[in-house]
Amino acid sequence: MTELILSALTAAVLVVGGFAAKALDKFAATNADNKIVKEIASAAADAVAMVSQTYVDGLKAAGDFDAAAQKQALSMALAACLASLSQSAQDYIERTYGDVNSYLTTKIEAEVRAQKLGFATLETAEIIDA
Repeated sequence: MTELILSALTAAVLVVGGFAAKALDKFAATNADNKIVKEIASAAADAVAMVSQTYVDGLKAAGDFDAAAQKQALSMALAACLASLSQSAQDYIERTYGDVNSYLTTKIEAEVRAQKLGFATLETAEIIDA
């Protein structure tokens, strides 16, 4: 009888342990993905702010911000964003969304719009919450 109870308990522990392990794996993956998503948002926000500060603002003040300058600013922001992203983040984008450059271009353009309108970005919202 004791062996039967011990066998049943062992089986129960294995089943519960399996469910717990799967839940922990899912939690860890979600947590890792969240960190990568924050890294991507931060990289895009930083790249846009840097290009605005070092390139766009001066051209706008001089009245020289034309379509060619806008294209150059996007190229600079994309390069800065890519340079600051970890390989894990780039791999995540490729795996999840496809083309890294296309995805980041869209994120950068959205970030430009958000900063123009004065919306808090993910990075600024975290600073405000802290």
